[in-house]
Amino acid sequence: MKRLALAGLAALIVILALLAYREVRRGGEVVEARITVNTSKLLGRFKDLRGVNCGPLSPRGWNTTRSLNLTDYYVELGIRVIRFHDLHMADDLDIIFPNPDADPCSPASYSFSALDKNVEAAQRVAKVIILRIGFDWHDPPKNRPHVSLDKLASVVEHIVLHYVRGWANGYRYHNILWEIWNEPDIDRFWALSAQEYFRLYETLARAVKRADPEAMVGGPTIAYNLTFLEEFLNYTKSRGVPLDFVSWHAYSTNPRDIVERARRVREIMVKYGYEELPSVLDEWNYWWNKEPWDFFRGPTVAAFQTSTLIWLQDAPVDIAVLYRGDAWNWGGMFYADGRPGKPFYAWLAFKRLIEGTVRVEAGVEGYELAVAAGLAPNGSLYVLISNHGVLAVRYRLELDEEFRVIKALVVDADHDLSPVNACDGLTCVIGPHAVQLLELERPSGQ
Repeated sequence: MKRLALAGLAALIVILALLAYREVRRGGEVVEARITVNTSKLLGRFKDLRGVNCGPLSPRGWNTTRSLNLTDYYVELGIRVIRFHDLHMADDLDIIFPNPDADPCSPASYSFSALDKNVEAAQRVAKVIILRIGFDWHDPPKNRPHVSLDKLASVVEHIVLHYVRGWANGYRYHNILWEIWNEPDIDRFWALSAQEYFRLYETLARAVKRADPEAMVGGPTIAYNLTFLEEFLNYTKSRGVPLDFVSWHAYSTNPRDIVERARRVREIMVKYGYEELPSVLDEWNYWWNKEPWDFFRGPTVAAFQTSTLIWLQDAPVDIAVLYRGDAWNWGGMFYADGRPGKPFYAWLAFKRLIEGTVRVEAGVEGYELAVAAGLAPNGSLYVLISNHGVLAVRYRLELDEEFRVIKALVVDADHDLSPVNACDGLTCVIGPHAVQLLELERPSGQ
């Protein structure tokens, strides 16, 4: 009887903890899970996948004027990679080289000022910059070169010279990846044939290398078409075309789809002898195609992104770049007034997990949660849990050595990485569409 009473008391404590957690208190089914962490199984450093499209100089919603400066937030997140695409009025080829009849060898033919400001701001934050050569999303589309291919090659060569060799009052940056076009497998960005894109890629890639033989150039930045990717890699391999990385995009409502696409891309790269090249996922996010666009600042997207970042740790991806990191309506992390949305806090939790820790083995049974764990030099253990599902989860932590939870920080509809009474001992609860960062320490004296 005493044992039954104690069991009942333990169950009551868990229920009370659950009731204290506001997201769960709203009602609904609660499912069970078990999270295991093996601190003796060291997996090395986390893969740093903190990349975003567009830099810290940001528009407000659909406004293309960049009146927000999000530099402090980008630094706080530790953004490592920034890709420029859909910068609007700055990075289009016909903005940079506006007069098709102009001399491509003359500095007077170019308008670099808008893009320069954004690249300078990005260089103060990121370690790697990806510059897309092509056009942004437009209505009607700009989906073919605005000058002849030979002339475009000269234009691209001089753009590279501007940013790498100091040409036209330029710079000497050596951390730029040059990407040829955007999503040529869809009409929105490419109106011509696949073979014509392959010839465009070859011509422009060779132009990049003429300007800077050490530059990294790549593509094809496919939207989804893996057959297009196969044909592209077959073309570059058979003709000895410069290719230093393979880039691709993926959007979904299920983080597992992003991981599966990474595996398929890598299989194709291996098939054509490119297994040594970096796989660059330089657009990804939750797929959402209806208003309100503020959905991207909410907890559903925050949990989706965190689950994706966790599961990509074990996927064949070398660089991942979210679309996008600023306050643009579609996909942005920030509101038009500059306030961070829920994804910002989820990425902050990811930062706290990966910086300065060694990844240790972690797994889950019973319900699909994304889980990662890191051991800090001072012996603290951090466990990041993302619930991108619609049900609340009660889970039991099972560890290979003794720890106690000292803090649970939560990102959900009501919390911005703030402390929540989510655990009783090693039994915790996490609400639907929520991210949780647990900090644990060994008992005193250990």
